[in-house]
Amino acid sequence: MAAILEKNNSSGKPTLLPDLLNSEVLKCSCGVSYTFAYGATENRIQEGRNVVDVMREKANSVIADGHPMHDVEIYVWGGIHNGWLDREQAKVAGL
Repeated sequence: MAAILEKNNSSGKPTLLPDLLNSEVLKCSCGVSYTFAYGATENRIQEGRNVVDVMREKANSVIADGHPMHDVEIYVWGGIHNGWLDREQAKVAGL
C-alpha cells in the first residue's frame, strides 16, 4: 500500500516529496492543507470501489476530524478497511 497523507507547511507546500506518481492537495475549511500522494498500485478497484476515490474520501474525513488542531503531520494508507493511520496506529497494524 503506497500512499501518504502529509500536512503541508504554512506556505501550502509538502515538507516531504514522496516518490509516488500521483498527488493532489486537499484543504480543510480553515486553510490547512495536506498533500495526498499515491502510487500506481493504488489505482484499482477493490470491493467494487475505486481505491483512490476511497482514499480521497477518507482523507477528507481525517482532515475535517483534525480541525482545528491538525496535530498529526503524516498518515499512511492502511487499506480500504483501516483507512488513514497515524504513526502509532500504523505500528499497531504492522505497517
